[in-house]
Order: sequence, then structure tokens, then C-alpha cells
Amino acid sequence: MQTSTVELDTSILSRLQLFRNVDLENQSLRELLSLCQYRQLVPGEIVVSTEEENRYLYILLKGRLVIQLGSHDDIPLATVEPGECVGEMSVIDSGVPSAQVSAIEESTVLIIAQDTLWRMVSVSHEIARNLLYIMSERVRYSNLVIADSLEMQRKYQRFATTDSLTGLHNRGWLDDAFDREIKRSERDQLPLSLIMIDVDNFKKYNDVYGHLAGDQVLVTVAESIRNPLRPNDMVARFGGEEFAVLLPETSLDNAKIIAERLRKHVCKADPGMLDEKPLPKVTISSGIAGRQPGYSLDMMIAAADVAMYHAKRNGKNRVEIAANVPVS
Repeated sequence: MQTSTVELDTSILSRLQLFRNVDLENQSLRELLSLCQYRQLVPGEIVVSTEEENRYLYILLKGRLVIQLGSHDDIPLATVEPGECVGEMSVIDSGVPSAQVSAIEESTVLIIAQDTLWRMVSVSHEIARNLLYIMSERVRYSNLVIADSLEMQRKYQRFATTDSLTGLHNRGWLDDAFDREIKRSERDQLPLSLIMIDVDNFKKYNDVYGHLAGDQVLVTVAESIRNPLRPNDMVARFGGEEFAVLLPETSLDNAKIIAERLRKHVCKADPGMLDEKPLPKVTISSGIAGRQPGYSLDMMIAAADVAMYHAKRNGKNRVEIAANVPVS
């Protein structure tokens, strides 16, 4: 690091954000500028650290700086180009900076100490206005970064809870959402039914027509199941060719009606074409279980699964209700 005092060059200073439209011939301002220094930075040199308070405003004259949340290994939030400032926020609030600033190539900065900056603001209203503009731009950029970050969080959240093939919720979402609904049903003494659905002969379908055809069928089945459901019904891809539908405030009578409706929708659904050849339609087998006192989600799934396998053994393309569960 090398520092030197400022030799006033109004042609350079007037192009900087802080001194735009400022009367640089003002004697008081010239005296304050003489208190400032230039610093030569080498690549990797830290200008503003997140580990200590910052008392200086840095104006980049040459080279490039990078802003990061922490270490040099962090993904850069932004780069700083000649004419731009860094350190203004921490100078104003006298706090530890929230981001680190370092040089990514040989650079030159103009350093203005905190007390000198305040004296400049008192001398020149234009400097005060420019400083406010710089800060507002920084806040606006920070808001954009936050907005982008929130959008990415939403995307990651969707990826974490959504099956990428069918667009339905996945097993992770199912465990949490279904469990909460079971507890609500138990607390409020409301009926609750679960339908487990399996695509008939899916392995054979994959073997004959290929996995792309199988994927296309799963998407078709997912849409056929989702579309007829009520807004408060919950559907998820349980895994492989199996789906789960939770029906809040629904008796076994009504659950069977809904399951039959879903079965018919799947029977009629057209999986479309693959390699210019029409794909054959598929059927589903479904098992239904109702919430019983003390039932957990796993117990409901197990009961509905047994009923579903009974449906398959009894000829497929049908709906069965779990044994020993009275229809209400």
C-alpha cells in the first residue's frame, strides 16, 4: 500500500460522483481536499473490512474494486468502477461495514476521512446533495439484491417442495402438510380421507414404450388427478408411479366418489404422441383410508396402500376402501 497527498486536479475531481457540479475553486474546499490522500492498491488488498469500523470514504480513480459479503472466496455482490464510492454507509452510521471491499486489480483510490467529509458537506450543498444521491443509489441497489435473493429463495423453496417432472408437491412437502392436516382433523373432530393411487402396469409400459413415454404418462396422470380436485384438497407425487391425495373434511363415502371421479379422468386422458406415434391410455388403482383416533400419517398411508394393492389384485382400474374401516 502506498499513500500520497492530493495534488488538486479539478479536471479529474469534477468527474467524480461526489464532486459533480461542485465549485472546486472554493478556498475552504481546496483546504479540505489538501487533507485527503491517494492510495495505490495491489490486487487482493482489502479497503473496507467487515471486522472493523470504517472511518473513511474511498473514491475509485483507477482500476476496479469488488464488494463481497465476507472473504475473497464469496461470490461478488457488485464491482466498483472508476468514479464510484465505497464506505459511505459505514462512515455515516459509524458502524462496522456489512460487506468487504477489495481490489481485484491494481487500483488508485482517493481517501476522505470521516470528519473531513462532514466538513466538506458543511462547505458545499452540492457535495451534500451528491452524497445523498450516492447513498440512495446504494440503497436502491441493495433493495434489488434483496429482491433477487428473495426470488431465489422462493425458487429454491419451490424446488425443495415440488416434483420436477409432474409439477405436483413432493414427498417432503406431503409429510409436513399432511401431518398438519391430520392434527387439525383430530383437534376439530373433522373427517379426513386419504387416497393412494398407483398407475396400473407401469413397469410394463416403461419396458414396452420407453422411459420417456413413462414420464409423459406420469405427467398426464398428475394433471388428470389434480384438475378435478377441490381447492382445499392436497395432492402429491408419493414416489415412482404412486400419488397421494388428502381430502380434508371428507367422509369415506365422499372420498370414494372423488376417487372414482379421478379414476375416470385418468381413463379418458390422452398421453399424447411420442416419436409421432400415439401412446396408449393407462388406468389407475386406488385405495382409501379414513382418519381413525390416534392415526398418524404413516398409519393412514399404510392402510390406504393395503386397500390399493387389493384393488390391483381384484382386477385393477378400481377403487377399494381399507378393510375394518366403517364407511361413514
